Amino acid sequence: MKKKFKFSQIVTPTGKKALKGEEMSRLHIIKPGEIIVENGRIVEIGEKTRDADYCEEYFGKIAIPGLVDAHNHLVYGGKRVNEFEMKLKGVSYMEIAAAGGGIKSTVKATRNASKEELFLQSTKRAFFMLKNGTTSSEAKSGYGLNLEGEIKQLEVASLLNEKLPMDIVPVFLGGHDIPPDSKKEDYLELLEKELIPEVARRNLSKYFDAFCENGIYDTKDIERMFKVAKDYGFKLRLHTEEFSHMGGIPLAVHYGAVSVDHILFADENDVKLLAKSDTVAVIMPSVSFFLRMEKFAPARKIIDEGGAVALGTDLNPGSSPVESMFFPLWFAVFKMGLRMEEAITAATLNSAHVLGLSETAGSLEPGKKADFLIIDVEDYREIFYRPSETHIQKVFKEGKEVFKINSSYFEIGI
Repeated sequence: MKKKFKFSQIVTPTGKKALKGEEMSRLHIIKPGEIIVENGRIVEIGEKTRDADYCEEYFGKIAIPGLVDAHNHLVYGGKRVNEFEMKLKGVSYMEIAAAGGGIKSTVKATRNASKEELFLQSTKRAFFMLKNGTTSSEAKSGYGLNLEGEIKQLEVASLLNEKLPMDIVPVFLGGHDIPPDSKKEDYLELLEKELIPEVARRNLSKYFDAFCENGIYDTKDIERMFKVAKDYGFKLRLHTEEFSHMGGIPLAVHYGAVSVDHILFADENDVKLLAKSDTVAVIMPSVSFFLRMEKFAPARKIIDEGGAVALGTDLNPGSSPVESMFFPLWFAVFKMGLRMEEAITAATLNSAHVLGLSETAGSLEPGKKADFLIIDVEDYREIFYRPSETHIQKVFKEGKEVFKINSSYFEIGI
């Protein structure tokens, strides 16, 4: 059955790969607009479309693509509310980590949690993401840091993708930290000889990710991991330049990494290098907010130089317990100087590209999945002009309504 949806305005980037530089501000705006959906896919879009079997009218409302979260740690055990209180008293993230908190405390909680417990906790977080407009997302591992723990997290991520009305991409963050019960050299050998080969053998993820930071892994360690991961066919990603300048960006670009993430301390040479490459800068301003940092990634400079920027929440229990993509979307505009159009592109098509989903998601075009949000505003600029609410009325995944406002429960078909 063909369904037609009518809107006062349809707003979307276009294409099947990340947009760069000035391209990021070129949204396709159809006013008024119609979308025809069949079998979960968009078959026609325009000011006037053909007749359909069924029609829903949303005049005075707009449609935008479902949001795509390019960077988060959806699957984890436990909470770190006590660390939040310490941060408010002025204790830094790295000081907490050095005292045995931070990532290591979540590793312990995640290892102790059963697969069923992790699935239930992660499902609750995913529902909050969905009701705030995220229809596609990644889910990193990295809180196991041993064979059993990493496999468990990736299997839970795969199960979420299977059971929930979201596209969830498992990402193997094998180089997240040094395990609390291991020396760095021992863990690097475990990664090389057991973890990377086993994750590849089980086909649990297409991506390998790592964290380049003082006191964790330097560029020599990262290169060692990258060589092995690339040999096993993984696409590469890298957390880098979050708390200090580590030199991770040139390394990531050299190895053809899909993205470099965080990059608060990227310098001018890094910016120019990214602009000339196909590596996408994934920014997460909610981390700067939650850690009360005044520094943000140089996203404006990267776009001005001709580079590509994507957005993520960095949902995690320590530095960004944020499920909603609207939070970084608004911060990108208000604190980082992105234009409204660039922010929308960063949160949809460019993020979809980072996750390998841009052939089917991230924009509203014929052939792509009918993943879209109905926003109760008359003009897309009101999303930023009135930032106290997301203004989402309904969320559609593959043409099926999976959330609507003014409902006492999520109408989710699993």
